[in-house]
Amino acid sequence: MADFNPQERVKKMVNAIKAEATEKAEQIKDMAAQQFRIEKNKLLNQQKEKIIEEYKKKIESYTIEKRIQRSSKINQSRLSKMQARFELIQRLKEEVRQRMAKLIQDQSVYKELLKNLIIQGMIKLLEPRIELTCLEQDVQLIRSILGECQEQFTQIIKRETTKDFKTTLSINQSQYLTEKAGKPILGGVVLSCANSRIVCSNTLDDRLELSLQEFLPDIRNGLFKK
Repeated sequence: MADFNPQERVKKMVNAIKAEATEKAEQIKDMAAQQFRIEKNKLLNQQKEKIIEEYKKKIESYTIEKRIQRSSKINQSRLSKMQARFELIQRLKEEVRQRMAKLIQDQSVYKELLKNLIIQGMIKLLEPRIELTCLEQDVQLIRSILGECQEQFTQIIKRETTKDFKTTLSINQSQYLTEKAGKPILGGVVLSCANSRIVCSNTLDDRLELSLQEFLPDIRNGLFKK
């Protein structure tokens, strides 16, 4: 009992408590530092992902915008080319129309043309009675070729089918051709039968339009070579 020293005992206990407290403090400090690093890395990763996602969206938006702009330019270029082609074809059509107008000023040429147009229409309709509608100034000219048209038509049918078939032509003098699409009709005829329920238009304007549509691919290839 003489060796027992309370103060020394207390001192040891205090030192032990201090050592344990220091160890616990270091552990807590390490844990806090580790948790801080985890949270910091987590936050950094979140921010990185957010920034990457934002840049992805910006790049995607930029790419889409550029594609739209490129597509818009291509479409504008195509539309411009289409408009230029349309205008050129319309000019070509008008030029042909003007040349045709000069051509039919020759009565002998126009007379032969009218005869061919009438006979062609008669072959299409193949009716015993056909009425012709024409320009008012062409009435006398057409009247002068009615007999010839009827005779040639009969001969053609006989030659091609060995059948006898006759058609009687008459001129509609209650109504005349005037204009189409705001422009005076150049000439030609409209053939009709069965009380005008069946109609064959052989005006020069309609023939010009049909010819233009028929040869449009060739015209485009000739005018707009790739």
